[in-house]
Amino acid sequence: MDFVLTIALVALALAALAYPLYRAHAQAVTVNASTLDDLLAERDGVYATLRDLELDRQLGKLDAADYNALHEKYMTRAAQILQELDTLRGEGAGEEAGAEIEKEVAALRQKTTDGGRRTASKQDQDAGKKELRCANCGRPYNAGDKFCARCGRALH
Repeated sequence: MDFVLTIALVALALAALAYPLYRAHAQAVTVNASTLDDLLAERDGVYATLRDLELDRQLGKLDAADYNALHEKYMTRAAQILQELDTLRGEGAGEEAGAEIEKEVAALRQKTTDGGRRTASKQDQDAGKKELRCANCGRPYNAGDKFCARCGRALH
């Protein structure tokens, strides 16, 4: 009887000692997930800003000097965010961050404007036959939808 009671007390003591270690690990995972969500949201915001800058440049609202300064600032921030995301995910960032940004900017430049509204490129239109996507934010939508659920833009 004493032996069983001793084992139970030792197990309880070990559980009490191990619980803070387990809890700290669970909190670290939660903090990592919220940081990841924050970085993803900030990345999307920077990409949207880069799209807006490109549109403002095409419409003549920004002169070349202002565009270049703002473009460089947001491209640098986007690279930092992508590197932080790669670090959080455990991947090596390296030149991949810059390549991903350049790919995104190249895709944005392929799009044309129609009276201030973005229209999809021919490649996007061909892909859109399979799945309809908002030309502004890229969110998929159904054929009967009139407005995008994410950005609120008119779809037709």
